[in-house]
Amino acid sequence: MTASKRKKEDGGGKGIGGYVPEGRLNDLMAKTHVWLAGNHFKGPARMVGRVRLLVMIVSDWQSGHYRQVPVRTIWTIIFALLYIVGPFDLIPDIIPGLGWLDDAFVVGLVFRSVTHDLRQYCEDNDLNPKPFGL
Repeated sequence: MTASKRKKEDGGGKGIGGYVPEGRLNDLMAKTHVWLAGNHFKGPARMVGRVRLLVMIVSDWQSGHYRQVPVRTIWTIIFALLYIVGPFDLIPDIIPGLGWLDDAFVVGLVFRSVTHDLRQYCEDNDLNPKPFGL
C-alpha cells in the first residue's frame, strides 16, 4: 500500500480522509454556526443541544484536537449537518412548526448511529453528556 493511499484511509491529509477539501468543511461549519445562532430556528432545545455536540466533535476533529473518532463517524455527522443547513428538505423549513421535523429526524438517526463515539468524546473532554441528550 502506498503512503498516499494509507494517508487517505487513515484520515490524514487535508479535509476528511483526504477527500473533502478543507475549505468546504470550513464553509459547512460556518453555515452550521449561523444556523444554530439564527432566530429562525424554533425546534426543540434537545435537538439544538445535539447539533451543538455534533458541531463540537467535527470542529475538534478538523482542528486535530480530537482524532479518537473514526472517519466513518465524522462522515455520518457531516451528512446530518449538510442536511439541516442545506436548502433542500423533505419538509421546507419555512413551514411553521413542521419545517424542523425532518431535520430532527435526520439528526436523531445520526445521533443514534454514533452514540458510542459521542459518549466517548464527552468522557474524553470532561463534558456532561446530559445537555446533549445522551
